[in-house]
Amino acid sequence: MDVWECRKRPRLDQCRRHDLEGAFRLVADYLVQPDSDNDQRLLRESSVDRLRFLQPLAAVCHSWRRAVLPLLYQTAACSIKELPRHNSSTTTLGVGQDYLNHVQRTNLDLIVSGGYQKYVRRLAIDLAGDVSPDQPITLLTEAGFGRASWPKIKRLRLSHWHGQSHNKDVYSVESLARLNAYLLHTVPKLTSIKYISSDDRRHYSEFPLDGLLSSMLSRLTDVRITSGLVPDMCSSAFLPRLVSLTLRSPIYAGAAHLPRIFAETLKHLHIGFSSTESIWGRFYVADDAQTVQFKQLKSLVLEYSEAIDDERRAARAQKENRLYGDSDSADVDMDDSLYTYYSDDSSHKLGVTVQSPSGKRARPVFSKLQHLSIHKYPFSISRVLRHFQLDCVPHISIRDIRKGWDSLDAAMVSEMSSLRVHVEQAFESRKEEQRYQVWVNRLFSVSSRLTNLHLQASTTMPLALPDVIGLTRLVTLSFSMRVDLCTIPNLLSRLTHLRHLAMHIFPRMNMSSLRSLGVLESGDYDILADLPPLSCSLQHLVAYIGLEPDCGYARRLADDEGNDDPLEIERELTWLMARIPSLETLKTEEWTSGGVSVCIGELMACGEIHPYVKHLGSLEVSVWKY
Repeated sequence: MDVWECRKRPRLDQCRRHDLEGAFRLVADYLVQPDSDNDQRLLRESSVDRLRFLQPLAAVCHSWRRAVLPLLYQTAACSIKELPRHNSSTTTLGVGQDYLNHVQRTNLDLIVSGGYQKYVRRLAIDLAGDVSPDQPITLLTEAGFGRASWPKIKRLRLSHWHGQSHNKDVYSVESLARLNAYLLHTVPKLTSIKYISSDDRRHYSEFPLDGLLSSMLSRLTDVRITSGLVPDMCSSAFLPRLVSLTLRSPIYAGAAHLPRIFAETLKHLHIGFSSTESIWGRFYVADDAQTVQFKQLKSLVLEYSEAIDDERRAARAQKENRLYGDSDSADVDMDDSLYTYYSDDSSHKLGVTVQSPSGKRARPVFSKLQHLSIHKYPFSISRVLRHFQLDCVPHISIRDIRKGWDSLDAAMVSEMSSLRVHVEQAFESRKEEQRYQVWVNRLFSVSSRLTNLHLQASTTMPLALPDVIGLTRLVTLSFSMRVDLCTIPNLLSRLTHLRHLAMHIFPRMNMSSLRSLGVLESGDYDILADLPPLSCSLQHLVAYIGLEPDCGYARRLADDEGNDDPLEIERELTWLMARIPSLETLKTEEWTSGGVSVCIGELMACGEIHPYVKHLGSLEVSVWKY
């Protein structure tokens, strides 16, 4: 977990106590629309099942009930799940012979009978197993969905987990057309669609919601698709208002590309499940030599699929060459075969590249890009970054990469203002980990415009920072790895603009490390009066103490008596904070906060040094719960 995520994520304890509706809304939105990457357990449950977690809140008191009841009805949910088939006779559930061996659940009966349509904001359809497109139509119709008016439903979520139903026939095109027509008729004001089904290619001959996407009646502004199929986004697709598009589906021969109209309206674009050879193929059509300018795009996410071997790469490149009419050798990496080109009037534009000097095919231009995120790139990261004018992209995030991070050189970093680098897996050898240490030292030594830096990696040894720090403009710094606490004083003294620091602290149980910070026995408080402040800018500190199997810190966690005597590492951390007069908040683990609080009390009780540590008296210590 990124130790700085706690600063970004909304939490219930951040809401005002009287704002119950706002607090409960956070819970309701998370339950109905969990994160597709990190919450697989919730995603596998139907929306009806997830909403039940709100019910206990309504039983607490009248004010809680009044706040939570509208949220229970914000989502009209229906779920159809196929039961496992057995040779013996099974219990018949559902309606009609066609729906034997299915469980059907919905809250529509309660909504319609109680007249709660005015609260409903979204429609959620969850399908599991062998469920044809006609079955949700039948369930919705029988529950009275078609007879009622739903003026405020603007969001649709459709998920279908096919599971082990490998031998089922492909669902008919006619049934898909009926589903699309039904949704267009009953919820005509849809502005957002989220579709999730990574295993649907075996069961559909076309993308299930093509009818909604291509309808001229569509008002869609937000489309998020995770699918084994590619939607039909040909030139006839309308979607004139589309602002946000997430397309996580594999590209293959014959797949459609982004219509040019999207370049006029899109502000957020997430392209996923594509290879390095094909991902740029989303942005242009065959034999298209014109530059595509995304005039409004502010956020771009490029999510790559796993790397393939040379034989498969060559075959795929040949297929791409036939599709786009390229003449380059198929065994050349697509990113290497393209180079950057800037026209005379494009100094403010980003990423214009062409296939050859003849200008046969051009890369897209992102003139207003603010956020660039690259996920799972399997090669040297510089190959993809060189297609962007880095000094014009304020925020750059490189996530879930396994190699190629060391190609991020000083020249690239010097142009950036915000950088996040997440190395996905643990280093395979001590040599590779040492190489990462060298790269971090080189990164910190660069004179750069960086104001925000987030580093995440799995290291076995604590990270040591260099004596020479070039990133003097940093405002936010986050280490999701263990850091040698002895290197922090030098870091703080050189980063005069730093306001936020998050780190994992490696416990060094030896007196040399304590003396290096001026920390002696618990009675030697007067030395603080002679030590200069380390930072007058740092306001927020997030600190976690790494655990060693045999250290006293780990033993305390197993101590049932809950001994709160401060450990040396906690005392060391407290004395570090004592030399930061600007510090306002500390966030740490529950077991660490106790020891730190004791140390703060000891310092505050010493009258001689109280003027030097009085800021600790107002320090807000909070606990981050995983």
